[in-house]
Amino acid sequence: MFDVAARCASFKQAAQQLGVTQAAVTRQIQALEQQLEMTLFHRDNRVHSLTPAGLELAPQLESIFKQLDQTLDRARQLSDNNTTTLTVAIATARLKFWLNQQLADFQSLYPHIQLNFVGCSESPDAAETAELTANLTHDSLDLVIAAAQIRDQHIGRHPLGEITLVPCSNEQDEQRLWQTPWLVNRDSPNQSAYLKHYASNLRATPVIHSNDTLMALELTQSQPRVALVDQRYSQSPHFPSLTLFPQFATTTKPELAVFYHKRRQQSVALVAFTKWLQLISK
Repeated sequence: MFDVAARCASFKQAAQQLGVTQAAVTRQIQALEQQLEMTLFHRDNRVHSLTPAGLELAPQLESIFKQLDQTLDRARQLSDNNTTTLTVAIATARLKFWLNQQLADFQSLYPHIQLNFVGCSESPDAAETAELTANLTHDSLDLVIAAAQIRDQHIGRHPLGEITLVPCSNEQDEQRLWQTPWLVNRDSPNQSAYLKHYASNLRATPVIHSNDTLMALELTQSQPRVALVDQRYSQSPHFPSLTLFPQFATTTKPELAVFYHKRRQQSVALVAFTKWLQLISK
């Protein structure tokens, strides 16, 4: 306030420039003079001028305030740009029916962490697992959420719970379940384990290979089909109106996990997101 008052023709003009009352300017100048134990302005109603002490101090304070303004501007820019981005590989169906509905909670807790998503299989085969491992190691990806078996000393893992597969269909009759074609990803260890578990029931059932759960669900809505899904998907408000058969649900391996590149010190954003994932998976 002092540097503005020093450049203006009166306290009234300084008050107008600052958007405050003249009395407020006067009080601030008086408080500054008391703190410095010196008079900065002549107390003459006819003349608004600085004392010798004020004249000495004014240019120094103006320089200091300019430096302070520049420092604050840089701090604001850093604050505005202080957004950490994490790139996460996840299956489209898992993002749509499990993670997406809970992301608002994470963003409210960590508004400066931006999440970018790329697609991957729910249960990657050996070739995709190798590719995901390489992408994590070379920092093309920050995290992978999948039912995968990544055995690499440079890759860390946090479990997110077992996967319970449940059949769903637009057919409501249990007897029709084993007569209707099933859409199953034979490359998925989880779904292959399910097929093995119910081999006797599926002996006469047409099994069609489908490596995309979202596509399988789309087909199941429009045709007499059966799709295998993670049971937690059915809790999503966006899950299609299909009949679930929980009496034939089976827990399979490997379990769902989040994978990341091991470092001596992980980023705060990565730790925050993995801890949050573990929390919502309980």
